[in-house]
Amino acid sequence: MDPHNSLINPTLDGEAFESAAAPQADAGEVVIVKDQQGQPHQGKVFAAIHAHLDDIPYYASGLCAKLMREGYTGYIIRTSNDERSGGHSTAENILSNEQDHSRMAAALGFKDVFDLYYQNHDMNGISCIDLRGRLILIFRMLKVDTIISFNPWGQGEENPDHWVTGRAVEEACWMAGMPNDFHEHLLAGIQPHAATERYYFYARPGQPFNRVVDIGAHIETKIDAVVECKSQGDGNRGSLVRAQLARQGKRLPLLGDDDRSADRAYVRQFLLDNDREYGKPHNLQYAERFYYIDQRGPSKSKADEYIENNAVRL
Repeated sequence: MDPHNSLINPTLDGEAFESAAAPQADAGEVVIVKDQQGQPHQGKVFAAIHAHLDDIPYYASGLCAKLMREGYTGYIIRTSNDERSGGHSTAENILSNEQDHSRMAAALGFKDVFDLYYQNHDMNGISCIDLRGRLILIFRMLKVDTIISFNPWGQGEENPDHWVTGRAVEEACWMAGMPNDFHEHLLAGIQPHAATERYYFYARPGQPFNRVVDIGAHIETKIDAVVECKSQGDGNRGSLVRAQLARQGKRLPLLGDDDRSADRAYVRQFLLDNDREYGKPHNLQYAERFYYIDQRGPSKSKADEYIENNAVRL
C-alpha cells in the first residue's frame, strides 16, 4: 500500500475542480484542476525543482504559470550542471544551459533562480545528504509552501539525476519543518518551515497521477518557456528547420517568416502532443498530469478535539 494515499485531499481545500470519470486505484481520485478567479494564493510560495534545463518547461510550466497568476511567488531550482547537453565542450554546455535556464525562468515569471551544478548524469554518485541539506536551507529561507518536482517513486525512470533529485526533495520537504535538524539555521534566524503540498510530475508512462491540470489559458506562456530551451529540448528546432529548408530553396509556411515565429510554431505543432493527449479524456485542449500530495492536515488533531470537548474541571 502506498503510504501517501492516506494524505491525499481530493477536495484541494477550495481548489476549483471537476471529478474525472475514471479513478486510479493507486493514486486516489483523479481530479481536474481548473483556473481560479483572482489571486486566492496571494502570499504563498512554491519552488519548482528539476534536474535539467527542459524538465520544468515540458512537465510543469503550465502549472507554474497558473499558480503564479493565482498569487503564488515562484522560485526555480536546477540541480545538475547540464554539462552533457548542448553539443559543444563541457564548459560551453554548462554556460549555454545556464543562460537558457535564466531566460526560461524569466519567460515563466520566476522571482529567482538557483543553480546547484551537480555533475550531469552522475548525480547517483553525489552525497544525497549534501543535496538534501542545501534544499532544506532554501525551503526554510524562502518559506516554501508548495513544491513541484519529480516523483521519487515514479516507475520507469532511468535518469539518475531525476530520481536522485526527487528523493532529496521529498526528504527535504518534511525535514525542513523539523526544529532539531540544522540548529545552526535557527541561530542564524532561519526558522523551520515544512513544504506541505507537493505536485510530482507525470514523467514516464505508467507513473501514477491524481491531478489533471487544465493549462489551456497558459499554453502561450508554456511555449515561451520551451522555446528558450535551445541547448537541449528542441526549443530552437523550428528556426533550424527553417534555415535548412532555405538552403535547399524551400520554405514551410507553418514556420512563418522569422526565427521566433518558426520556433513557436514548431513547439505548438510538434512538441505539445503529450499535453493535448492528457487533455482529451477530460475535454481539455491542453493539460499536465501530477501526483498531488496534501500534508497540510486539519488545524486540530482528533486527539486535540476530543480533549477540548471532553475535559472537565477537577
